[in-house]
Amino acid sequence: MPQPLNNILVKVFARGFYKVNSGLLIFLFVILVSYCFFINTLGDVKLLPPGRELYYQFMILITFVSSPGMMLMFFTVWIFYTIKSWQYVSGQLQIEHHEFLYYSVLSAGRIQQFKGWFYMQFIISLPFVCYALLASVIGVVLHHYGMVMVIILFTILLITTTAFIYTKQLNALLEDTGQTWLINLGQSWRKPFFSLFVYHIFDRLKMALVLTKLLSYVAIISIMFSFADAVTNSRVASFAVLAIVMAHSILIYQQHRFALVYLSITRNFPYSLGKLYAQHVLTYLILLLPECIWLFINFKFFMAVGLLVMLLGITMLFHCVLYRIGLAMNKYLPWLLGIFFAISLVILFGLVWWLVPVCFGVSYCLFYVNYYKEELDEG
Repeated sequence: MPQPLNNILVKVFARGFYKVNSGLLIFLFVILVSYCFFINTLGDVKLLPPGRELYYQFMILITFVSSPGMMLMFFTVWIFYTIKSWQYVSGQLQIEHHEFLYYSVLSAGRIQQFKGWFYMQFIISLPFVCYALLASVIGVVLHHYGMVMVIILFTILLITTTAFIYTKQLNALLEDTGQTWLINLGQSWRKPFFSLFVYHIFDRLKMALVLTKLLSYVAIISIMFSFADAVTNSRVASFAVLAIVMAHSILIYQQHRFALVYLSITRNFPYSLGKLYAQHVLTYLILLLPECIWLFINFKFFMAVGLLVMLLGITMLFHCVLYRIGLAMNKYLPWLLGIFFAISLVILFGLVWWLVPVCFGVSYCLFYVNYYKEELDEG
């Protein structure tokens, strides 16, 4: 790999990304460090035996390695961070004074380009990579080899996929690819309102869909494997449902962005709010179809129906929160984590089936109050 290509990509994209998103990094990592110190101050630190302070400072890392739920949250935040880096790099590629990249980067072969983008994304992801490596070392010491393998594979997969996307995107900017095969294939098909985002995913967000489904399956397997002796327990099943929704939170965000950017004219159509809400439910029902099939395969019919309704209710709650806070990712992430912890507490206290009416009720209220209000705010 030519060293100059590494330097160009790091200077143009990685350094710029860190400057623009310094606030996000402070939120993600300074708070994490503060939490480690907070653990150390619980109770009277003078009562701790000598040498135990270091143990408490690494408690959160030990929890991450040994807990599938903690690992899922870490992966979800990392994917959001990566999506944000995609948006930044894509925007920089459109800037006029970066046209020199067409000559400097494209002068190298595809493999060299891929290596350069891989190195650049590795630098952008360095805070997460360092945390993952440190957690992996602790995992090896604690003999959590399965979790360590998942962490390593996820790290390689995410950075490799990102490098592939950048390589393909930069080369595609010079080619007139025309309409995609899906658009050509489905030209004569009927396209109901609820199916538009599904077409958009298969047309423009295929890689995001693949990553989301992989994360969803990893979450399901981790939770079911960790609680293999209680897979029929409603609380374990509910945690699996919550993990599925968390894995799809990126696509939920993209659905809201798609509707706001490309379908804003539909707000003038004679659709009632109830019908629009139902259309979104149908959209997510199609998007979550593989997970729905998994529910009916692994659980009894009536329990599977209840879990399916819960899955759609939590998904709609995540979706409708965006009508309240808008497309600001720095606001969506804290809300996402807050809702996750709140629902987790409800599940732990055994109030599993209360989630169905509460999630649907709260989500519809948010949708009803903020649907048209958001349009005024955007204007």
